[in-house]
Order: sequence, then C-alpha cells, then structure tokens
Amino acid sequence: MKLPLDALLGEEGKGFAYMMQELPRERLNIAVIGIYAAEGVLNGTIDYVKERKAFGAPLSQLQNTRFGLAQCKTDIECNKAFLNQCIDRYTRSELDVPTAAMIKLSSTDLQGRVADACLQMHGGYGYMVEYPVSRAFVDARIQRIYGGANEIMKEVIARSLVGR
Repeated sequence: MKLPLDALLGEEGKGFAYMMQELPRERLNIAVIGIYAAEGVLNGTIDYVKERKAFGAPLSQLQNTRFGLAQCKTDIECNKAFLNQCIDRYTRSELDVPTAAMIKLSSTDLQGRVADACLQMHGGYGYMVEYPVSRAFVDARIQRIYGGANEIMKEVIARSLVGR
C-alpha cells in the first residue's frame, strides 16, 4: 500500500530498530501480566481450598495444601520486588535488555508454576474448563513464548554475562 510521505512514522527503514528499542518495555509489560495473573489464580485457589472438603475437612487444613499456598505466595512476592525494581529502572530510562529479559523469564516461569500448583490443588476439577484455574493454566503457557521465548531470554541474559 502506498502512503504519503507525511504518514511515515520515524525514519524509513528503521522499523525493526524501533521495535527492538521497545523490547524492554514489552517484556516488562508481560512480566506485570505474569505476576498478577499468578496472584489472581492463587487468590481463587485460596477461596476454593477453604470450601472444598476432603477427608471431612477443608483442603486448606491439609499441610501439603498449606505449604503449596505458602510457596506460591512467597514466590509471587519475591517476583513483585524484582518487578518493582525493574519498573523503577524503566521510569528512569535505565532498564536494560538483559534485566528486562530476566524479569520476563522469571515472572512467566512463575506464572506457569503457580497455575500448575493451583490446578493440582483443584484436583480433577482443575482440568475442567468450567473452572477459572483451567483457563489460567492454559493462558500461562503462552506467556513463556511471546515477547521472546524464555529460551531466548536465557540466551540474552547469558550473552550479557559471557558474551557470544
């Protein structure tokens, strides 16, 4: 399609370079989604295990459930601290590519682990599409792919450490 010259955004032929400049922001955004999606599925699971009973008591009374919830919450809070550090760096125009890759890698892996743990706590119900945890589990998978697959994030981080 032909456009008039005044419709050009930026310099001709620089589109890819412009896109690359925005990768840290994109990855930061994916990280925010990953962490808060993990927190959302955890909160829904907490409600569920308080109501669902096994062996005559709520699942929330089982030590395995309690330890799983505690681990998920701890991991989320640790990732939030790193996220807040990255947001602060971004607002000062100091968020570099390797650090953005680290928060994207960490938070999307977290999202997948938390969704998996929460689905497990739902038992067979967790696999049924009627339950939000099922959708959260499926949604978590794509997070590790777009914005650069997590394997690419590892390569970006490694190159910042040891070079090519």
